[in-house]
Amino acid sequence: MQLRDSRMLKQYMDFKRLTIRELATEAHVSRSTVGHLVSGARRTAKPETARAIEEALGAPPGLLFEARASRVSREVQSTTAVPA
Repeated sequence: MQLRDSRMLKQYMDFKRLTIRELATEAHVSRSTVGHLVSGARRTAKPETARAIEEALGAPPGLLFEARASRVSREVQSTTAVPA
């Protein structure tokens, strides 16, 4: 899952008055995962991690993260011949 915007995540955390540590604890994920997403050092997360963060923030599903195929999977699909 790809984070739509790290600033939006930070604004949502500020609105809910949650620190990185508090959000990580609520979502049952590591502080470094949340910290990297907030700082922009990381833009992707596993679907279960993204879902846990959105739930911990009380955000509607899909507000902060969107499903996107990775560049590698798109390249593999485009190079794979489809039988006629």
